[in-house]
Amino acid sequence: MRNATLNDLNKYFDDCIVLDKRDPIINNDETRILTVLLWGINGNSICIRGESGSAKTKILNAAAALIFGDAGLNGHNHELLLLNSSSAKGQLTDDSAQRISNAERCVIPELQNIMTSQNLEAMIKLWMEQRPYIYTKNELGRKQVRIILDPLPILTNLADGNEQMPDLPTEMHRRTISLPTVSTAELNERVHKMKARARMLPDGDLNVLTRRELGALRKQCQLAMQNNLRVINPGAEYIRRAIPTRYTMSNTFIDYFLDVVEAITKFYTPERLTYQKYIFATPEDNYVGFQIAGDTFRDMAVGIASLGREIIEFIPKVEAWGDLATDVEADAATLDDIIDHLNDLGMIRHKTTVKSILDRLVNTNFVRKIERKDKYYRTQEMDLQVKIDPDDLVDACKESMSLNFPDLSEKYNNLDLNHYTCYNTGEVMKLETTRI
Repeated sequence: MRNATLNDLNKYFDDCIVLDKRDPIINNDETRILTVLLWGINGNSICIRGESGSAKTKILNAAAALIFGDAGLNGHNHELLLLNSSSAKGQLTDDSAQRISNAERCVIPELQNIMTSQNLEAMIKLWMEQRPYIYTKNELGRKQVRIILDPLPILTNLADGNEQMPDLPTEMHRRTISLPTVSTAELNERVHKMKARARMLPDGDLNVLTRRELGALRKQCQLAMQNNLRVINPGAEYIRRAIPTRYTMSNTFIDYFLDVVEAITKFYTPERLTYQKYIFATPEDNYVGFQIAGDTFRDMAVGIASLGREIIEFIPKVEAWGDLATDVEADAATLDDIIDHLNDLGMIRHKTTVKSILDRLVNTNFVRKIERKDKYYRTQEMDLQVKIDPDDLVDACKESMSLNFPDLSEKYNNLDLNHYTCYNTGEVMKLETTRI
């Protein structure tokens, strides 16, 4: 039987069945694949962000169910720690500490629901910083007992515009990868059609993966998660250019981006070259990682939130010198102009959400605001596009292998280094120059 591909992973979400209910997910391909790669395989903490109804919880549930089965979401799989609103009401006991210690991953549907517990909030903040949570308690007058809980990779979600918790606390924001979900009027129409189709057709016309294919995909993800081999990425020096160095925070996002490549390598372990404690990434892993995560992490690295690019492209570029904002006021775009533009694109958002995105763009100097007025303009063109040349990528991998692993260089070069499997179509294609 053939090995699973990232196209199989992508197709899983198209028609996933979670908790005995068909719950397919439309679009947001990159976010749903990255959730499995980064949280499930690599062990990063993830927060899925987006509008209410944009499939955040569906992606969370589907990713957890793929690796840990429905038992994980029911709280019956000891390898998955499920924290919800009822968890915030309980006390940390020896039994609950033991259950936490046995788990490999943690899922928190709707992060704001458990932030009412001081113990859980403190634990989650420390875990997201890869630090253990140390809890001290007195036992019936006896000496104090210390409970040490090692960090678990967390998968959670949070709605944009959430009144209880408008944004992640600073401690979490720095150590959590925020993956966006996008919703548009056109996408909503497709979702409605998909839901109607799921009620109308027999199972045979709805299933995308066979039971055997789904089982093979789940097993491959589980083995990748347990793979402790160190990934050697010969293309790291070349592919790192996908992340701009404009701001210091890019130092964090380059790590996350390279984590994606390494997770892809582990996913494809059966087809990758291994030697002693090493497994070697291929040009395909770097190329597909760039396709899946390049634009997401590039925008994060320079401080552009979801919808930020659409807003920047709409705001007019004007000639301005110094702070002579009055000279450009006539050309500047108002907050209402920007909201109307997003509405025309089918991206209907609350005014507070758009204002929050604009404030971030002003803070990162992509746009400027006229003082005391909700008017915005920019003074420079924005070109953050990155080009990946497949010949250069392959040559970089070969050169690195010959320099650092000369005994394995010939074996590595005999692999198919010039093709990749498209995660959208499943077609094996030749590496081509791509821009993001």
